[in-house]
Amino acid sequence: MKYLLLAVLAIVAACNSGAPSFVGMNELELAAYNRELPPERHIYCVQEATTSTFIRKRICRSYEDWMAHNERSAATLDVLNSRPNYSLPNSIQDGPARN
Repeated sequence: MKYLLLAVLAIVAACNSGAPSFVGMNELELAAYNRELPPERHIYCVQEATTSTFIRKRICRSYEDWMAHNERSAATLDVLNSRPNYSLPNSIQDGPARN
């Protein structure tokens, strides 16, 4: 009974998604889809492998989404590449204060 319920839920979710699956589209289908949209809403797909695996996976996003993704990635790299400030207070560097 649980498996039947899960199957029905999966079918309903797949039918109600409404958005086309860009990952399954070939280049001609993607070009036909993009023809109807303004340039900032065009969908672009790339083959990308994550850091931990060599298996490539196709990732499709709109131009706006790619720009937002690139901005987030650049901000992350800025944080990761910033030098930590290890400077110590002068009183510690100069030794104990003498009275």
